[in-house]
Amino acid sequence: MISPVALNGMYVILGASGNTGSIIANSLLLKGEKVRVGGRDAGRLQRFVDKGAEAFTADMSDAAALTNAFTGARAAYLLLPPAKSREDQERESSAIAKAVKESGLRYAVHLSSYGAQVPEGTGPVAGLHSSEQKLNAISGLNVLHLRAAYFMENNLAAIGTIHGMGVFGNALLPDVKLPMIATRDVGDYAVERLLHLDFSSKQTRELLGASATCRSRKLSL
Repeated sequence: MISPVALNGMYVILGASGNTGSIIANSLLLKGEKVRVGGRDAGRLQRFVDKGAEAFTADMSDAAALTNAFTGARAAYLLLPPAKSREDQERESSAIAKAVKESGLRYAVHLSSYGAQVPEGTGPVAGLHSSEQKLNAISGLNVLHLRAAYFMENNLAAIGTIHGMGVFGNALLPDVKLPMIATRDVGDYAVERLLHLDFSSKQTRELLGASATCRSRKLSL
């Protein structure tokens, strides 16, 4: 493993205006780190620029723009935008992987999902399985896949139904146990790993919230 002390450059945060990316970007800026924030809307990135970040706007399928953003970085936080289709996921994950490889990025924390070890039949999570595999194929990249549980904040979308109908409905049976985690906890964990770079090769970490045990393992490739 390369000594973190020997690495220069800044941190690149994809999806910096999102739930986890914003936590990571703000935390790193508060610690005085150099940060390059990425997204599709320059206006939503301005709050980080005001705190000293460098911003770049790019579509996640633009491998050339992402390569330029990753070049010279100490480490990056990678994620896929909310899925519109499996085809979009594949196109964007391929562009991110290509940019990581061509830029020579050595460290990345990748937001994946609980269940991403399953290749098919999991809806949008299957696209994250594919994204993990593409990053795992990059020689010389040290990547930590964060297989986070269901975001607790997703339940906020049900507030209107709860107020209007007095029920909390979703696609799951009421007795199905579903691990959950707050996005704040995901962001805080990612920040620690980015600062310490205490992972090597290809690894996964399940983030299941306070009431469940988090598990990690190193992949055999």
